[in-house]
Amino acid sequence: MTAFLIDEMFPPAAAAGVLRDPYGHDAVHVTEVGLQATEDVHVAAFARADGRVLVTENVADFAAERDVVLVFVLKRQLPSGGAQAAALAKLLDGWSRDNPEPYLGPHWP
Repeated sequence: MTAFLIDEMFPPAAAAGVLRDPYGHDAVHVTEVGLQATEDVHVAAFARADGRVLVTENVADFAAERDVVLVFVLKRQLPSGGAQAAALAKLLDGWSRDNPEPYLGPHWP
């Protein structure tokens, strides 16, 4: 299974409640690892060092990162409210199955 780091624009439940169970991924949200409101370069460094796929909407700030796997998800493509975490988890699980050995750099599921 894939190890994910979920950026702060997405709900923590996407990692804690949905990607871990029932999908079984090793997923953490930036708030769980002390990276909330941290500069993007530090978030990317954590993902890189921990071997995690970074899931973010922040294309402008992360597009230059080339030595980390980035999955860009636009929130406008997800339902709003309480359904967002489950929809994101389903999207990421599908992406993970389609990309068991993802290349470094940006991905658009």
